[in-house]
Amino acid sequence: MASITRNIHRLIDAAVRVLPIEESFLADLTSSIEKQDETRMPSKSYKPSSLNCIRNMYFQVTGVTPDAQRADSTLIGICQSGSARHEYIQQAIADMKKIKIDCEYVDVGQFVESRKPKGTIVRSKQGMETKCFNEILNISFLCDGIIKYKNQYFILEIKTESFYKWQGRNQVVDDHLTQASAYSTCLGIDRVMFLYENRDNCAKKCFVADITDEMRQTRVIGKIEECNNYIRMLTVPPKCPDKKQCTYCGYKTDCKKAGA
Repeated sequence: MASITRNIHRLIDAAVRVLPIEESFLADLTSSIEKQDETRMPSKSYKPSSLNCIRNMYFQVTGVTPDAQRADSTLIGICQSGSARHEYIQQAIADMKKIKIDCEYVDVGQFVESRKPKGTIVRSKQGMETKCFNEILNISFLCDGIIKYKNQYFILEIKTESFYKWQGRNQVVDDHLTQASAYSTCLGIDRVMFLYENRDNCAKKCFVADITDEMRQTRVIGKIEECNNYIRMLTVPPKCPDKKQCTYCGYKTDCKKAGA
């Protein structure tokens, strides 16, 4: 397999050498972007975005090596653009207080330190994003922020999406409700403010998700307990029936080997 890969790179290099200078530069730039975004080994903890597939959860927590993937430079750019928009929006929200709007951007680390939600600790902070970990559930997550708006606390969740998805957006996506339930379980806040931004023109829509005890149990705690049982039995869980969960899954090879 390694020799095949080397041959492919040689062919690419040979092709690049005869390209016009501007096309050669573009090819090199694309290669650089993609090579610096190669798959990294994930930590052995649950992630809010993977809670919709028990098998994905199992592979991640048991340390199965993901498929080697190199994202297309366009997709990498979309992700980086989304991150940049997150930062801009987070700062804009933090600045609302300066012009006398009743909104406070709450430091997640200080909130966790003062409220001490059960099992949750802060692992790191980068810019306005905070990486948290719940030691009881073995779940790690990045939090976009907490806001106190009109005397109510909300977990903030920012999503950027294509025009076509955004145009039809009239409620929180079900998968996103699972993520919200995970954040709520770990931070002890019942309300999540979802801000969806159209990445083509930066138009926005906003929805509030009210997370209940039932949602926390069925979407988060129950799924983690179920997966932990499979781990104890050393048994790969059944395949997820929801095919859309497979789109960006990094464990397609091992999933196929495990069968149904």
